[in-house]
Amino acid sequence: MAIVERNVQIKASPQETMALLSDASRWPDWYPGMTEIEIAAPFPEAGGKVTFKVKSAGISMPVTETVLDYQPGKLQVLQMDGMLSGRARWELAPEGDGTRLTTTFDYALPGGVFGKIADALLVKRLNAKSLEEGLRNFKALVERR
Repeated sequence: MAIVERNVQIKASPQETMALLSDASRWPDWYPGMTEIEIAAPFPEAGGKVTFKVKSAGISMPVTETVLDYQPGKLQVLQMDGMLSGRARWELAPEGDGTRLTTTFDYALPGGVFGKIADALLVKRLNAKSLEEGLRNFKALVERR
């Protein structure tokens, strides 16, 4: 599995930060390339699901994320299934006058050895770039509230 981890300091409380993070209807507002989102109850609670498409490098990839763990103001862990499979972990911690948001994608591509080669050559860089852009956009949205 490949791991991409990034973090950002946000000038807002963990509760304010989680309010936007756990509102899946707003994900396309800040995560690059995300479209066609469908949300199923009891999201954001455990067992809730979000199905969406994300476009990257000209490819539209369907993904379903199922909530495995949700702790308001602290943690959201999602199981990813589709073109990417694995876990997305969004962890919030109070820091100074705001929140440190750390995001970890631990994923695998289908295709065995070919998927690993594609990941090493291209996909991991694209995922890191998208995550960095998404966190910048997310920070801006939260801090505008």
